[in-house]
Amino acid sequence: MWEKLVGIELYHFLYAFSRIGAAFLCMPFFAATYFSKRIRMIFVITLTVAVVPSLSNYIPVQIPSNTVELFRQILIEVTVGLFIGLIPSVLMATLEMVGFNAAMATSFASATVLDPQTNIQSTVLTTFLSMLAIMTVLATNMHHMIIGTILNSYEVFPVGQNLITGDLSEFFTKTVSAVFDYGFRISSPFILMIIVLYTSMGVMSRLMPQLNIMFIIMPFQVYLGLTLFMITLPLMIWWFMRFFDNQLSVWYGGPF
Repeated sequence: MWEKLVGIELYHFLYAFSRIGAAFLCMPFFAATYFSKRIRMIFVITLTVAVVPSLSNYIPVQIPSNTVELFRQILIEVTVGLFIGLIPSVLMATLEMVGFNAAMATSFASATVLDPQTNIQSTVLTTFLSMLAIMTVLATNMHHMIIGTILNSYEVFPVGQNLITGDLSEFFTKTVSAVFDYGFRISSPFILMIIVLYTSMGVMSRLMPQLNIMFIIMPFQVYLGLTLFMITLPLMIWWFMRFFDNQLSVWYGGPF
């Protein structure tokens, strides 16, 4: 009896660790390159040990009859974990679109730095917005909400059930569509600025062909773009946090 109970607990830990560990491979901040892999592993193991007793109702008691069935169930758990961890990362792409449009408006599109979140070259404003959003998420304890989405996912995807691939694809498509929608909405001041500024440049170049319009407009564009960025920065972060909260509320069960 004792050996059977220990075996069941080990299987429960394996199922929970597969989903939670896979989710933390893709989640923003936790999956960043500056986050130590050893610390991440310790955190995942500690979190798994802490939540396994509360997940006993969602994890089957029966031990898989063969290795193939065990591998299939673990693969499903890893897939669900990767999907849940990928959603917040996709939502963070909203700021990448905003940062790119802001960089185009301020003529900083060629100024790139290494983004510690993705370990790739990004514009200065994109990296600044991403780091500011991560700090805001941590300051408002919304990272608790991100972790809570993993635990609440057991109500939607209980262990042992087949994946609902159609619903997953539909939800992911709607999430990507919402990211593009809100990305254009948040960056709309910069898009409008580019349209008005470049239209004015075209009109002035036709009226005064002998005047070097680029020499005059470029400094003005930098100052105007940075001023607009500083004015709209609080609103952009607030709008993004509301969007981030509303999207995660689907898993968490309500606004944070």
